[in-house]
Amino acid sequence: MRTFFLVIIMMILFTGSAGAQIIRGIVVNKDKEPIEDVHIQVRDLEITTVSNTDGFFEISLNNKAAGSEKITLITSRVGYESAKHTYQLSEIEGETISLEMRPSIYESETVVVTATRTQRDIEEVTIPVTVVPDRQIQSSGSLRLSDILGEQTGLQVVNDHGTGIQVQGFASDYTLIMIDGNPVIGRTAGTLDLTRISVRNVKQIEIVKGPSSALWGSDALAGVINIITENSAAPFSAGLTSRYGENNTLDLSGDVSFNTSQWQNDLFINRNSSGGYSLNPNSISQTVPEFENYTFSYNTDLEISDRLILDASARYFTETQDNLSSISSSDGDQQILDSYASQDDFVAKPTLTYTPVDRLNFDLSWMTSFYKTVTDLTFRESGEVYEYTEFNQYYNKPELQATYRWTEQHHSVLGTGVVLERLDAERYPSQPNFTTQFVFLQHSWIPTQKFEVTGGFRFDSHSEYSSQISPKFSARFNLTDRIQLRGSIGRGFKAPEFRQLFLDFTNPTAGYSVFGSSTVTEGIEQLQSEGNIAQILIPLSNLEEIKAESSWAANFGVDLDVTERIRWRINLFRNNVTDLIETSPIARKTNGQSVFSYFNLHDVYTQGIETEVRWTLNPNFQASVGYQFLDARRLFEEERTVQDEQGEVVTRTFSSYEPMFNRSKHSGNVKLFYDNEAGWGASLRGIFRGQYGLYDSNGNSYVDGGEYEDSYMLWNASASKRLFEKFTLQAGVDNLLDHTDVNTPNLPGRLWYLQASVRF
Repeated sequence: MRTFFLVIIMMILFTGSAGAQIIRGIVVNKDKEPIEDVHIQVRDLEITTVSNTDGFFEISLNNKAAGSEKITLITSRVGYESAKHTYQLSEIEGETISLEMRPSIYESETVVVTATRTQRDIEEVTIPVTVVPDRQIQSSGSLRLSDILGEQTGLQVVNDHGTGIQVQGFASDYTLIMIDGNPVIGRTAGTLDLTRISVRNVKQIEIVKGPSSALWGSDALAGVINIITENSAAPFSAGLTSRYGENNTLDLSGDVSFNTSQWQNDLFINRNSSGGYSLNPNSISQTVPEFENYTFSYNTDLEISDRLILDASARYFTETQDNLSSISSSDGDQQILDSYASQDDFVAKPTLTYTPVDRLNFDLSWMTSFYKTVTDLTFRESGEVYEYTEFNQYYNKPELQATYRWTEQHHSVLGTGVVLERLDAERYPSQPNFTTQFVFLQHSWIPTQKFEVTGGFRFDSHSEYSSQISPKFSARFNLTDRIQLRGSIGRGFKAPEFRQLFLDFTNPTAGYSVFGSSTVTEGIEQLQSEGNIAQILIPLSNLEEIKAESSWAANFGVDLDVTERIRWRINLFRNNVTDLIETSPIARKTNGQSVFSYFNLHDVYTQGIETEVRWTLNPNFQASVGYQFLDARRLFEEERTVQDEQGEVVTRTFSSYEPMFNRSKHSGNVKLFYDNEAGWGASLRGIFRGQYGLYDSNGNSYVDGGEYEDSYMLWNASASKRLFEKFTLQAGVDNLLDHTDVNTPNLPGRLWYLQASVRF
């Protein structure tokens, strides 16, 4: 309040020298506190300004209005309701007016960047964005990204060479995972293992469902998940967290921030380890092996001048695993192998932001990243090496982005760059590399405060497959103060992966071979020359280079504020995918095994509805219930010999859309969160997964009636108490009812934990 009155006094003194056609004022909230960064527009005159840190503004009308005219000022800002303020110009000239703004009905004040690549209020973007805030992450006691994503509506945690996420029925290959806008590389068979990512220093997780290739390129066919890390604004802050639980799981985290007015620094360290667990007592291998990993990250912002800022970040993750394996010799003797595996993941990105004039920003960045895995199998008895493999992936992306706000109604984003990727691995003898040049453009038009349309496209020129154009159009319309409509239609694509183009692999124990579409001809000819091919199933002349997978998708949603405390969100979606890449046998070897390669085989569609009701009873108690209905099917064509109408035997092709594996038609969740001023907190979260087909027992490649796994419900609970404002104790149990399934390795059974944390 003292600041407010000082500003008022200064403005009154300054007002004495005011000239004609000048409007001065201050923007305040209901408590008369100044509000900065408020856009003030003079309606019909296309004159705008922005309030400063004291809420003060000044507008010169340049003699465009007569003194007898009425002037309407329109105020708008993230988290507040836009408002109109009408005055007689002659009455306010030389005066200092006060414009009051009210918070939005649904008090989000949540700013997101993933939807538009610019900072926007979540209530104003034209596509639905789900945000998981740090408060919910901390209250739920989640450690890794897979823990928190599995509790969100419309997301399904699945296992396929790691723990991935399924979005709108798409496998984990099709969702782009980013940390602070930087893609995380290092996928195994298309799955990015979400357990690699700690959520200890996360500010919020932004989830965009539906194709987002128009802004983010390949891998964003199903959507984007962007993890925004925490950056403290305090001059100094630090924290420590320690957690111990079932399976000797130990998690230690520490963070420290030190900031001046021009230089901000945030450092984070995490150590996570577990003794692993086994769901199959008949196997000598653990389902999840004993592991130990470390995460280091550092972010810094340096304000070089008023118009030039340097932002730089670096993150390093390293993990080692120990397990047992076995092989059987030709005479049936079993030999035990010691299995050691490691993985390293590094990313760094400096960004220069230059603001040559107001409303125009340039962001010049260079992201560099590498991912490395090592697998070492040795005989336990002799110590001899059975198999040693290395995999190295390198990724570089220089990028330039320009953002310009033409007026309050028109915003544009233009960007260009190049992605340079390279592999160095024994299974890829040619050491392949990709080069992708891209340019994207997006424009938003806000004709009224109730209506906004956004359109854009991205062009990707790839060195190994045809160029891709990914357009997208979306719109938001505020039907009333309590009803928002959002709709979008767009195209997404997924580039063929290195393995799908260049893999050259023969399993040393099973004996089968897999080739990429670019290496399959040479590989088959090599096997033929060695006398290892018994039968060619598909002639080599019929093999073609695979194309990028693509989809057209439509989303339509409604946000309904039933009351000021209850929001009901509904979203309908439909995705049509063409040129889905699948593996198929192309030859039979003399050892009885097959040779596989990759093809564009099937068309797929996914469609369904998501709905979620969130209830904020009071600032201390929040509840939500979510549900998804999913229909995911793929096209099958089969040739059959039948008799036609004339009685002749002919071959005809029959096609049908059949259910896909590992998709649940019904899924949902219920979540309760509570905390109070005394420092007590608690949460109870339930996750439901309906029936889903997991294994193809009859080999027809689609789910039959007898191939469904049972549905299940998981319950997770936690309780916490804050002591002396700085210390917090937390205890929790995940999977309260101890549900396990040997076919679901990410569910180890009931897990208890104790946690202590302190903040300075």
